[in-house]
Amino acid sequence: MLKPRWTFLSAATVLLTTAWTAMACEPECRHAISQILADRYMPVIDSTMNELQDMLSDSLGSVPVPEQLSDLIPTKEVQDGVQTTIEEGLEGFMAQLTTPTNGDDDTAVSLTLEEGIHQAMFSGDQPFKGDCNNPSRLSRKMPPAGESWTREECQKMDYICGNPPSICHHLDQIKGRIVDYIRARLKDETLFGSGNLFKNIAPAIKEKVRGTIRRYGAGSLLKDPSVAAYINVMATNTMHTLDKWSRDTVESLCTDQSDELCHGWDEQVIPEILKWP
Repeated sequence: MLKPRWTFLSAATVLLTTAWTAMACEPECRHAISQILADRYMPVIDSTMNELQDMLSDSLGSVPVPEQLSDLIPTKEVQDGVQTTIEEGLEGFMAQLTTPTNGDDDTAVSLTLEEGIHQAMFSGDQPFKGDCNNPSRLSRKMPPAGESWTREECQKMDYICGNPPSICHHLDQIKGRIVDYIRARLKDETLFGSGNLFKNIAPAIKEKVRGTIRRYGAGSLLKDPSVAAYINVMATNTMHTLDKWSRDTVESLCTDQSDELCHGWDEQVIPEILKWP
């Protein structure tokens, strides 16, 4: 069976062909450029999620089902339920990266990837905001309606400010900020008790096994020490696997300069950035 793939298309990306008619790189422009970059980094996260799925499948699939359980419930039934829970947990996390979520008080509890990239670019240290005319680098404040900024203007705009040529000129720096954000975000998402990856998978696996046992009318097995130990080992292995993935895979994200997912799309993105005024 093919593993699930998570692909998301952004409405903001579709609208880029007309968005350059705006008057300045204000919030609409900033969010559109953030989305352009988010669309490029979603496949990076998708790839590392598939690696995490493999790691979890190997780790949890290697835990032997106790005889007390397998005598009443087919081992494959238990293991297939675990694999389904892993897939659903990862799919749920990927959805959280593209869909704003709200708490009971209607406040966002989890940033989308676009929102996180927007913060990395336009908030905090050295935000891409402010006057781009002091000192002057360009001969015009913005292109005429229907025209883009030029590559020459991108090269000339050599300090951080609020126009697209500055963003274009500092694209490598911006990519570094985004990768730092993604690494930190993914690591946080594995934290015991609070991370969304942890919450989507570890408790769900325990409940899935218990639910399978109850569905077969074998609820009394939940009191069996060997079955309880099996469930606890599954949860412990999940936590250890998340920790290893965080230390190894996430930490090395986008460090290989030959990685096309991380580094092979500048020439496609720059014209989209320069469309904005």
